[in-house]
Amino acid sequence: MNDLIRPALYQSYHEIVPVHESPSATRRPVDVVGPVCESGDFFAQDRALPEMKEGDLVAIMSAGAYGFVMASNYNSRPLPAEVLVRGHRFTLVRERQTYEDLVRGEL
Repeated sequence: MNDLIRPALYQSYHEIVPVHESPSATRRPVDVVGPVCESGDFFAQDRALPEMKEGDLVAIMSAGAYGFVMASNYNSRPLPAEVLVRGHRFTLVRERQTYEDLVRGEL
């Protein structure tokens, strides 16, 4: 809900791919959910993805700047990093927000 609200807000589709995928991985329908314990906090529902285990990384494609500007600090969650990807090259555009960034300025 706070990192990428578009799928929950209006059912936008973002391809989700494992960073490392075994060629023999079995695909099955799964829900990909976010870190906030809310029924609307999901990135994809009933999506066929390979089996993964805790700690595996996925890339949520085409989130873009529009996705970032819709991000929020809901539930006191820091904003994600912004990374620009072009082909096989990538550049960190904005660092991940820290908890200290989040509370800076509070009295």
